Amino acid sequence: MESPQDAVHGLGNVLIVGGCGLVGHALVRFLIENGKPEGEISDVSAVIKLTNPKVIINFASPDPMNPDKSVFGKCNIVGVQNIIECAQEQGVPVLVHSSSCEIIQDAYHDLIWANEEWPVQDSPVNGSIYAKTKAIGEELVLSANRQKGLLTVAIRLCTTFGEGDNGLTRQFIELGKKGMSKYQIGPGQNLYDFIYAGNAAEGHLLAAQILLHPNLSPGDKRIDGEAFNMTNGDPWRFWDAARFVSNAAGYPVKEEQVWKLPMAVVCLLAQIWGFMYALFTLGGEPEVQAKMLRYTGMVRTFDITKARGRLGYKPRVSMEDGLRRAVRWHLERAKK
Repeated sequence: MESPQDAVHGLGNVLIVGGCGLVGHALVRFLIENGKPEGEISDVSAVIKLTNPKVIINFASPDPMNPDKSVFGKCNIVGVQNIIECAQEQGVPVLVHSSSCEIIQDAYHDLIWANEEWPVQDSPVNGSIYAKTKAIGEELVLSANRQKGLLTVAIRLCTTFGEGDNGLTRQFIELGKKGMSKYQIGPGQNLYDFIYAGNAAEGHLLAAQILLHPNLSPGDKRIDGEAFNMTNGDPWRFWDAARFVSNAAGYPVKEEQVWKLPMAVVCLLAQIWGFMYALFTLGGEPEVQAKMLRYTGMVRTFDITKARGRLGYKPRVSMEDGLRRAVRWHLERAKK
């Protein structure tokens, strides 16, 4: 990608499903800035007929923390199948599907430079319904490749942040605001992969471009029917990222001020709190859960050699710049 315009060359109409989400919104903004059509839709079939797109990019996915677990299957399985069938019926040539690196996550074991050859788990992330349905959705997409004229690809994203990020960045800022950034769970040496939403958006466009124009691929292997890991290519220690955001937001924490708390003790307390919360709210779940805290102490690094070689993927925005952009968005919004 020599310039942003290179990523949208020759795409024609692009239909975005899930354009209000973090990465979907980043892609919508990118396309508008570079003069390309876009759409965020509810009725896939009707809009396909109206816009006649060459590319569908599917970002639709519910919040993993949504207490209504039924929405996961409706969106990640039924919704994906509907998109596939509509694309095939209307003769859309390309479908790029946004998937998740979590589908290879076996319970809470470290993932050290995991690549696309690692097996998709039957019950990823210790029985997570969200991860399970994402795995099924990806399989549907890849199985549909070269069926009824449709070419497909799946992009597996890791933990994502950026402007409009009300998950990771917001939580890190809140920790700083409450003076909690000085507390660290575990020794804090674990490397963790993140991806800036703008880089993720461009990565999806690169895949679409190559599916439409295979001669543009920098590699000598096909990309259709394939899954690709995508990260910022620069893993950070998890708690370093948290303190960077806190510092950028105006809540500085020095290394010598950090208190290191045992992971086992903190998770036990979180489990007890979760049980009490569920008891008093008749089945509700607290915002902070033990299963989330375990992630903060894991190594989660992903090999993106395949995306670099076959897609020509090069993260344009660095970790530092991306985190600063995300923090700036939150601070500006707080002023309004």
